[in-house]
Amino acid sequence: MRIIRSVRHKVCVDGAFMREVVLSAPVTEDFISFLKNFGPVMTLSEMGPGFFKFEIPDGFSMKGWVGDDIMEIRFRQDVMDLCEDFVSVLFYYYHDGRPDLPKLLRMAKSLKNNIDVRKNGVSGS
Repeated sequence: MRIIRSVRHKVCVDGAFMREVVLSAPVTEDFISFLKNFGPVMTLSEMGPGFFKFEIPDGFSMKGWVGDDIMEIRFRQDVMDLCEDFVSVLFYYYHDGRPDLPKLLRMAKSLKNNIDVRKNGVSGS
């Protein structure tokens, strides 16, 4: 699964930058399970069956529905440059089907540390 294109973007009231992206394939339960390696995935049945939200706190969030090929990704503007590459890597390695999970987990830890440094001026590791 890859991001094919961004179909809509805007700056939200809270200052986040939102992108609505079209994916090369619909979101699957397997992809949701893959995301759980990097943090909690919430499901909100009141939003409809299959709705999910994944978030790296103070960095970015992904929202969408299992079976849909459109997803919303929100980035905090002050760390957007750090998070965009990580999001691309997540999709790339999921598509590959043989992700190097230890490497991805190190990248996620590094991303969280860099977000903390930018936010608080201190390293979290």
